[in-house]
Amino acid sequence: MSDSKRKTLNKDHPDCAEYPAKFRALWDAYMKLEETEKAKYPDWRSQDHPANEILCPVYRKMCADIKALQKEYAHLFTEEE
Repeated sequence: MSDSKRKTLNKDHPDCAEYPAKFRALWDAYMKLEETEKAKYPDWRSQDHPANEILCPVYRKMCADIKALQKEYAHLFTEEE
């Protein structure tokens, strides 16, 4: 079992509405790009999808952006007991 404690979002905090909106914007932008890029190859069935060349770097950037967002809004997260 992991030593890290599970954290939950404090939904009573005034900043709470901002965090999910920003997170959703990052996620939705990536998903839209993924859908667009994969639609260019509708019959592709292999793991090494041609769209991965574009999607992998964008995915890594999105993950870094989400991590930065979590750090910016760290005050919203509380540890569960």
